[in-house]
Amino acid sequence: MVKTNCLFIVLLLTLLCLSSIKAQEKIKTKATEEIEAYTYLNSQDYAKAYYLFDKLHSKYPLEVDYAEKLGVCCIYFPEKKERAIEIFLELSKKFKTPYYDYSLGKAYQVNYRFEEATAVLEALIAKLSGSKKKEDKILVEDAQHGLQNCRNGKELVNNKVFADIKNVGAPVNSEAMEYVPVISTDESVMYFTYRGEKSVGGKQAYYEKPEADGSDAVDGFFYAEDIYFSDKTSGSYSTPKPIESINTKGFEAAIGMSPDGQTMFTFNSSGSDSGDIFMCKLKGDKWDPPVRMNANINTDGYWEGSCSISADGKQLYFSSERPGGLGGRDIYVSELVNGDWGPAVNLGPKINTKFHDDAPFIHPDGITLFFSSEGHMSIGGYDIMFTIKKDNDWTEPKSMGIPLNTTEDDSYYVINANGDRGYFSSNRAGAGGLGDFDIYSVTPGVLGDKPILALLKGVVYGDDKPIEAKIEVVKTAKNENIGPYYSNMMSGKYLLALSPGSLYHIKVSADGFQAIEEDLDLASLTTFMEKNKDFNLYSAGMAGKIKPKETLVDSTKKETVATITEPVKNETGTTTEKTSEPVKVKETNKPAKKEKEKESLAVDTPCTDMLPDFGPFKGKSLKNEADYKALLDAAGNYCGQNLLFKVQVGAYREPRNFKSENIKSLGKIESESYPDGLTRFTQKQFKTLIDAERHRQKLIGRGIKDAWIVVFSDGKRYTLEDFIMVDFLGKTIN
Repeated sequence: MVKTNCLFIVLLLTLLCLSSIKAQEKIKTKATEEIEAYTYLNSQDYAKAYYLFDKLHSKYPLEVDYAEKLGVCCIYFPEKKERAIEIFLELSKKFKTPYYDYSLGKAYQVNYRFEEATAVLEALIAKLSGSKKKEDKILVEDAQHGLQNCRNGKELVNNKVFADIKNVGAPVNSEAMEYVPVISTDESVMYFTYRGEKSVGGKQAYYEKPEADGSDAVDGFFYAEDIYFSDKTSGSYSTPKPIESINTKGFEAAIGMSPDGQTMFTFNSSGSDSGDIFMCKLKGDKWDPPVRMNANINTDGYWEGSCSISADGKQLYFSSERPGGLGGRDIYVSELVNGDWGPAVNLGPKINTKFHDDAPFIHPDGITLFFSSEGHMSIGGYDIMFTIKKDNDWTEPKSMGIPLNTTEDDSYYVINANGDRGYFSSNRAGAGGLGDFDIYSVTPGVLGDKPILALLKGVVYGDDKPIEAKIEVVKTAKNENIGPYYSNMMSGKYLLALSPGSLYHIKVSADGFQAIEEDLDLASLTTFMEKNKDFNLYSAGMAGKIKPKETLVDSTKKETVATITEPVKNETGTTTEKTSEPVKVKETNKPAKKEKEKESLAVDTPCTDMLPDFGPFKGKSLKNEADYKALLDAAGNYCGQNLLFKVQVGAYREPRNFKSENIKSLGKIESESYPDGLTRFTQKQFKTLIDAERHRQKLIGRGIKDAWIVVFSDGKRYTLEDFIMVDFLGKTIN
């Protein structure tokens, strides 16, 4: 009996022990999963944190904290953001806490349900308006910001912008993070920041604050940042490569590029410091080690992390968290003085808000500034804004609108020289995104009229071989030096971006070679112009002995860049002299009319309101004659309600310079002033594109070689290329 009892007791103790071990293992497993979930959440890897908290929530549905953190992950994980409404709706009903009400309002906001978000946030603000608790005051402030986001969202939804947005896709984007696109002015190369498994520094621990015993507690892990680049060939970007001369085990990001592609600005941090702005030069196909910029740009202990340099190299726009700003991050500008950067000047309350304002990009035209902001017209997170310098002051910033901007983070916007395409980074879902940061393109790249600019590119040869040469540019009216610029020492390639309205003197020189000096007249430039020009330098005694390489000139102009006095491209990108011969268009069966010009609306061709398929033409340049003819064939006789086609015959900063004697007999000429400082002149208006084209050919015959067609839809002016991007069927293009 005693023996039996002993066996029973042993068996019971064994079972209790096994049960205890299983319980401990269960607790240990739960603790391990919880630590992992919180680590990913603190690392802002919301996708991985979502799946871990979802698993914990399923296993332990009574653990409120798991449900709450799952909801937070949903808000910041775009692919799952709809579920955030369900989670916080249930939590706010069960627990009458302000935080859950605020989170519900936030969930509605990120899902574009602005009316419902407004109702929840307004009720929360009214409920906490009298509270003196610090946490309640913070919540009210955040709720008020959310309310403003909702107001902005409702306004922008009603004024949706027409844009074609595409994920750049592989090989640039991957399952890792790719962001901060930086392009050369001609789009021939893209630099960007990569963060993922291939990062040189791998995963690095993030420490929030020390433990009570003085040791550091790991709060999260982040991959280090590296800089990659990709060349554009045949219209697409090649497999990216890391810049080994720059990337270290720390954090390096490409943040800016000079228009000629020879100088790059980088963000560098060891991981233990806040990070500063550096600069490096391209020598052949290798980048020199980055050099820290001076104390006017970088401040001790404060973050400086994005920048953009003007085309003339004289202004550096950058963002900083230094004291004395208007908000968290502000945008500053520094002037180049005697070869070094002068004191930073805050751009002021018109640009900077009490929220983060970051990622400035000054277009090579020198007057168009893009930046990202959590204030202004943001509908949530960072949104992309733009402003134009007029009369030495910035205009009120405007949002680039929906669908370019989303309730996620959209930032680091850059555009090419002629403004027909932009690039930015976003963590949006949809449009090919994975819900983490990817790089996107958008067409067109600007709202309204495209930039006016001369883009000059080519190769400098010395005795028939590519060489590094110094290119000095002087704006003769003000005797103002611009640059100097340098051709690449290996390829000899150079690229200049020059603003209109002046005569320029260009000098190309290199040691051991005779210099070349030429003049370039851009005084009458009124549209974007791209021109190719090679320079051939010779050493003493070699001139005439070497046959110079053929100069690459614009296919539609026979003079070289140094003798250009008229623009060679209009705002559609169509070269004007290429179409000087009549374009063949479809003829209708309508009997020919006697040519009698009308002052009223001209209608010569039967039209149809059946919407053409503009898909094949989206994003294409109409300088291609075949594409333009195809557009005429497909949409030449399309007419829509409140739709007009006009033929533009001139655009001038000084309207008195416009001469019209030789075309007055063809019809009435109208003029209108625009915010960019140009007065545009048009002659006649038509209901169909094909009739407008016929009239354009008459004008070309009268010597108006740069006559071109613009479209007015509900009174809003479009170029032809922008017009075919319009979402006529009300479909979202994103």
